[in-house]
Amino acid sequence: MASVKKIRRKRECCRCKIGIHVNDTRKVLMKLPKIIPLLLIVLSAFSMNITNPSSVSAADEITIDILPEEVLLNIDNMKPGDWAPRSVVVQNNGILDFDYFVSVRPYGDSMKLYNELLLEISDSDEILYNGKLQDFNGLAARTLESSREETLEFTVRFPEHLGNDFQGLNANFYLLFTAEGESDDRDEQSIAGAVSSGENSPHDGSPLPSTATDIFNFLLSGLILLLAGTIIYFYNRKRAL
Repeated sequence: MASVKKIRRKRECCRCKIGIHVNDTRKVLMKLPKIIPLLLIVLSAFSMNITNPSSVSAADEITIDILPEEVLLNIDNMKPGDWAPRSVVVQNNGILDFDYFVSVRPYGDSMKLYNELLLEISDSDEILYNGKLQDFNGLAARTLESSREETLEFTVRFPEHLGNDFQGLNANFYLLFTAEGESDDRDEQSIAGAVSSGENSPHDGSPLPSTATDIFNFLLSGLILLLAGTIIYFYNRKRAL
């Protein structure tokens, strides 16, 4: 009889332990809906800091931003006599004043059309440059105070005198905006331009950026880690029974 009682007690203890483990598991599962949103918020903030280095510190000293952010112009089938005006907003989003410079960098193997395109740059007061795109050596330093912005007007022209031998070509380039402070701090942004002179223009490789956010990838990685951790947790608890 004593041995039977011991066996019953052991069974009851095992049942109690199993019940405790089941209750613990239920508690964990009930907490998951609260944990996951918090984890997503943390991962989102973390991923944004990684994908955008300029946002790592809220007190960046030198920060230049350009609107539009990526593409200035993307023109297909441009013909002699055509022109394309665009506005660019230059912003100082840092805590210090800076001087900024504007320069151009061609992209691609074909330079024939690029060398003939005309570029005009102006601000609200005067024309800053008017000549061939290939001859543009940059603007003189322009001062922009902290938390201020200014607008520059860019116009690209296709010269009227260009003949048929300039049809079916393209010109790709970047406009670079470089900000420099009194110290060695600097920041740079670029926007792309693409001009083609015919519907069947060969493409050297477009400078237009292919944007894809990495935030989704970081969130997906976080969810995978969360699921893996949950599986490992329950596996270890099951082995401990």
